Amino acid sequence: MYVLVKARLASMQELKEVYTLDEALKLFALYEMDNDVEAGRLEEIKAGGDSR
Repeated sequence: MYVLVKARLASMQELKEVYTLDEALKLFALYEMDNDVEAGRLEEIKAGGDSR
């Protein structure tokens, strides 16, 4: 859950007092999916730039 704190998506206090474990894990999964989509977009941009 340190990743959520480091990414400033939640504070440690929020993770302990506000979110359930299930909610925190869903937030982490959404964060990871967003990172994956961003990485895919960057790869597409790089691939498109090389072929020109």
